[in-house]
Amino acid sequence: MLKTIKIKRITEEIVSQIREQIAKGELNAGDRLPSEREMAQQLGVSRPTVREALQVLEHTGFVEILQGSGTYIRDIGKQSLTDPLQKLIQDSDQRYQEVYEFRIAIEVWAVGLAAQRIQKEELHKLEEIINAMKTSRIEKKPVDELDAKFHLAIARASQNGIYYHVANTILHLYTQVARISHEQLFLSENDQEELLADHTAIFKAIRSGDANRARALMLHHLNRVTLKTTLAGSNK
Repeated sequence: MLKTIKIKRITEEIVSQIREQIAKGELNAGDRLPSEREMAQQLGVSRPTVREALQVLEHTGFVEILQGSGTYIRDIGKQSLTDPLQKLIQDSDQRYQEVYEFRIAIEVWAVGLAAQRIQKEELHKLEEIINAMKTSRIEKKPVDELDAKFHLAIARASQNGIYYHVANTILHLYTQVARISHEQLFLSENDQEELLADHTAIFKAIRSGDANRARALMLHHLNRVTLKTTLAGSNK
């Protein structure tokens, strides 16, 4: 026997749309949502309905409403994982090693997905990052932020929204607990050249759609970084 179909409440539909955009990485931590009036016009609903949806999102931790400023996307990954994990890891050499192992396993898997699923605009973004790294190397500027952007761009290109947020959290955690800075790791000309070569090779493998090569190159790159980090830490 057929059951009565219940029409989803408009508020729930608005909440669902925003959550989906966050999951896909279309809305990121710190992004400001349109005003209530603008959202009401875009969605074809009343302002009280939009206000109710935003209150639900705030209550569940997805947004922060600042009076007189606007509504902003919260960093759901960092707020749910980073603090307790950071405290767990900071005083344990074994936990450091586990972070490295987890990062290698998950990024090698994800880069294969990126090679298979990347969209044209995402490929263009990766190329822009590579070109910016080349320029920074010539100008002898730090590339730590570009390095992180490169890995996050790959996470987005995997088309896996959950992984994108986990990757954001893990990269943040990695930088917070690392005992040696990016600049100290890649101090020499040779180190910087190898770093750029690694990223360029990974980019080219993704561009050609070669998932196996992309995974192999990412594994080589992260193993190299892990080894350098371990050796540098032991010499401190």
